[in-house]
Amino acid sequence: MIISGVALQDAAMDLLDRFRGCLLGLAAGDALGMPVEGLSRREIKSVVGRVQDMMPAPVGHFHAGLRAGQYTDDTLQTLILAEGMIEAGGFSAARFCDGLRAWGEAWKLDTSCSRGAGLATRSAVEAMMAGRDWQETGVVLPTCGAAMRVAPVGLVYHRDLSLVASYAKLQAAPTHCSAAAAAGAVAVAVGVSLSLLSLNRIRVLEMAAEQAGKVWPPMREHLQRVPDLLDMDEELAFSITGTSPEAKDTVAAAFYCHLAHEPEEALIAGASAGGDTDSIASIAGALAGAACGSGWIPNRWLEVLEGRQRLERTAGGLADLSAMIPD
Repeated sequence: MIISGVALQDAAMDLLDRFRGCLLGLAAGDALGMPVEGLSRREIKSVVGRVQDMMPAPVGHFHAGLRAGQYTDDTLQTLILAEGMIEAGGFSAARFCDGLRAWGEAWKLDTSCSRGAGLATRSAVEAMMAGRDWQETGVVLPTCGAAMRVAPVGLVYHRDLSLVASYAKLQAAPTHCSAAAAAGAVAVAVGVSLSLLSLNRIRVLEMAAEQAGKVWPPMREHLQRVPDLLDMDEELAFSITGTSPEAKDTVAAAFYCHLAHEPEEALIAGASAGGDTDSIASIAGALAGAACGSGWIPNRWLEVLEGRQRLERTAGGLADLSAMIPD
């Protein structure tokens, strides 16, 4: 019984570290890619080479004012979703939208609080603040706003893929109601869930593609190409996945990084890819953290990472919540 108790305790600690790794990896990738978001791969290469360290946003950039290690709306929305789930005892669309509205009220007073929120999210949140029901506020754009924030759903419901897919789509709806955006969210949530369960990375991708394809078949086809890119030159691979804010591009590029590299280098590759660098690197970080825990994240990133204690506390709350979800 003592050995069994120790084994159970070790397993619980490993799972908790994977929850922490997922959120810390997500935030680290977001902060790493933040100062070069929107630049082309060639521009990044000419200005900074490969993005290996946290940097402040440069003067004139749309994230100007953010310091090295600060994150964008990718991580902020992830925390809004996660903390709402913890408070509600599970996913609640109403509670999530309360959090989004509160965020919107904050950026009315200080526009910097939006942290670079995209068009779909801004439009939807402003509609919620104007009193519209969340079921009517989603914007029909194929962008990745729902995919970049969905990791908490994959963590909490990881033992039931049907719940993962269902809640991934539901959390997308208030801001992103296109099939492409919902499929991207399903792919990431399923990817996080299966990474948490230590499945082979290729198998994780295959199953994520299959589940996403039920929502929007082109997402399946796009993701299924990723294994064929692993032996290619990285620049060519990204030209095939795409690196735009469209969900199909961002999610495929993030899975490519996760499959082609070990965790630290995966985030560096994502942040250096050009285009939607913060979202690519943050999704890659979520996948890496769920698969490997937090030990791979370099201290040089963690030392300056914004809100580290909040992220770790939230990860612990998600782990506790997940333990209460019946098998």
